[in-house]
Amino acid sequence: MNLPASCVGPADRPVEQARVDHVHDGDTVRLADGTRVRMVGLDTPEIFWREHSAEPYGHEARQALIDILQAHDDRVLLVYDQERYDRYQRLLAHLFTPDGTSIHALLLARGLAVGLTIPPNDWNLRCYRDAEAQAREAGLKVWGLPHLQRVFPARELPRDAQGFRRVSGKVVRVGESRHAYWINLEGDVAFRIDREDMMYFPGLDNPRTLRGREVIGRGLVYTHQGQPRIRIRHAADLDILE
Repeated sequence: MNLPASCVGPADRPVEQARVDHVHDGDTVRLADGTRVRMVGLDTPEIFWREHSAEPYGHEARQALIDILQAHDDRVLLVYDQERYDRYQRLLAHLFTPDGTSIHALLLARGLAVGLTIPPNDWNLRCYRDAEAQAREAGLKVWGLPHLQRVFPARELPRDAQGFRRVSGKVVRVGESRHAYWINLEGDVAFRIDREDMMYFPGLDNPRTLRGREVIGRGLVYTHQGQPRIRIRHAADLDILE
């Protein structure tokens, strides 16, 4: 598979060699020394082992990762970002094959993952988003699912929506709380930008300037007091339309 030109090897980054012992799902593996690794910059469909069920393409994403690893004797290169561990004490890393091919980009380009940026870990962001766009434009795998194919106008987003969505709308109000800005769209959908994340939105010094603008946000939808919300953590997840 041809990856975007923005996807290059980790030559400019320190790397560690490791061997994968087990693949839990499409974005989580266990190394031979027992370390559990969460792959940075993407999110694959969930597998619910206790319920013996999975989101669409969950098992396929896991198998694709297994196949990529087995083709290289389960050996990988680990590249670290700004944070070494997540709140579950999983090691955070970007995985490459021994020849320097991004495993993350391979999954994204096949339509088996969506890009997920959690600051401050945004190294290789351009590669991941370009690989995702390649799959999205071709309608591959997850991008063929109805809830991912389209950008939902805020007025049409189901009140019980969950999971990853792309949502568009006109900003009708910008509120503030002690910890966050609230970008309220027509249709009663809100994007949340935490104050601590504002450093990842260069050029957006004052979110109040978004009032009256058309925006597109992407991320995981959750509901609070009946209102669908998306936490936006990085400028890559918020398009401000002209």
